[in-house]
Amino acid sequence: MPNLTAEELTDICLNVFEKLNIPTSEAEIVTRSMVDANRVGHDSHGVIHLPKYVRELEEGVIQPGAPIETLHESASIAVLDGNWAFGPVIATRAVELAIQKAKQTDISSVAVSRCNEVGRLGGYACLAADAEMIGLLMANDHGGGTCVAPHGGIEGRLSTNPIACAVPIEGQNPIVLDMSTSVVASGKIRVKQHQNEALPDGWLINIEGESTTNTEDFYRVPPAAILPFGGIAAHKGFGLSVIVDILAGALTGAGCSRSGDARVGNGLFVLVINVASFREFPGFSAEIGQFIAYLKSAKRAAGIDVIQMPGERGWEEQRKREQDGIPIDAETWAQIQVFL
Repeated sequence: MPNLTAEELTDICLNVFEKLNIPTSEAEIVTRSMVDANRVGHDSHGVIHLPKYVRELEEGVIQPGAPIETLHESASIAVLDGNWAFGPVIATRAVELAIQKAKQTDISSVAVSRCNEVGRLGGYACLAADAEMIGLLMANDHGGGTCVAPHGGIEGRLSTNPIACAVPIEGQNPIVLDMSTSVVASGKIRVKQHQNEALPDGWLINIEGESTTNTEDFYRVPPAAILPFGGIAAHKGFGLSVIVDILAGALTGAGCSRSGDARVGNGLFVLVINVASFREFPGFSAEIGQFIAYLKSAKRAAGIDVIQMPGERGWEEQRKREQDGIPIDAETWAQIQVFL
């Protein structure tokens, strides 16, 4: 299993895209999305997707250079049609537009449809945090990708419906919540498959509704289903997933999860809050700092060295991988080498 630097991974991806005549500006955005995911330990959204991007480009699923159309717009909102361009390119544009609007209107939102998979949501939320704003994003699979069982069901009826939020703090890395509303993102099952590892108990149920740890069950027909997060309180994860599906599907026009031949992509809902519209940013940051200190001061359970804030594990992983390199599993590396 090779260990590569972020710079080496970046060069590999850019070279592959150059061979496919992808515009440099788009290739750089897509590459940054993947490599940044690997840097913070979200390997399920990293360069494991490069072979998929190549395949979808060859099949015409992704339309590089396609215009991102504004269907409706006001001072504080916009509704965009991505025309099935690269997902990271569309998502980046949506967040940048929301940031521009929030500077003028305090709070803004952008809804996106006809968008290919955007990858790790947290990276886009951090764009808002870099501008001293709070970024909140939600995505569904554009009505397809129904691999998550509703609470009490044993068949897939929802996508993994992730939600991400980044909160800026002066002089520190932002707080970053980046999670699927299912017990696990589907990409993490692919990572386990590439590593030839069994799944943890509680991720999947088979077509009889029984727990399974076999990755291949997820790719069979009919497939096993991922559970909503929450364990004995999975109704809460299910409920949150429903709300994400409504905001990312119904409100954007992408469509909620449904049966049939819905094309898999991402319906995307973006909300940006300008902190300075509510209070001075240094005072906001100081309050967050005190809050973090209070949480971390709690007595810790046995075996716990430190209480970590949302996103903190990712920042630590980034520092580690900047020093030691980014591990790429053998199967992903073999697939990538085909294109080199």
